[in-house]
Amino acid sequence: MHVFLSRLLFLAVAIAGIVLAPCSRAGGAKSTVRGWLSDEGCAGGRARSGTYTGTNPDCAKKCVHDGKKIVLVDPDHKRLLTIANQDAAREQVGDYVEINGELDEQTRSLHIDSLKLLEKGRAMCDVPAKKKT
Repeated sequence: MHVFLSRLLFLAVAIAGIVLAPCSRAGGAKSTVRGWLSDEGCAGGRARSGTYTGTNPDCAKKCVHDGKKIVLVDPDHKRLLTIANQDAAREQVGDYVEINGELDEQTRSLHIDSLKLLEKGRAMCDVPAKKKT
């Protein structure tokens, strides 16, 4: 009887491990996403009006310094993704980047595994006006 109960307990633990293991990884999938790093305040306001572009880097850096969360503005999918590990993105706020990491669609968050600078951010007032032809 003791052997039977031991085997039954082992079998129950094994089945529980198999059933519950996918739940621990269900939160996110590895992804590569490109977009602008900004703060939730400025980017959120622009997104609500349908604009998914970079924000003023100086303003975004100030807002992050003042406690706003860092988000990735993903123009391809017209969404904002909250950066789960904020310190990994802090130095690149305002820039256009490529992030490899774990994307959780449910919580709209992105955990950065690696980050690559694609374009240095700049305020649109710094961009020279196009010449009229």
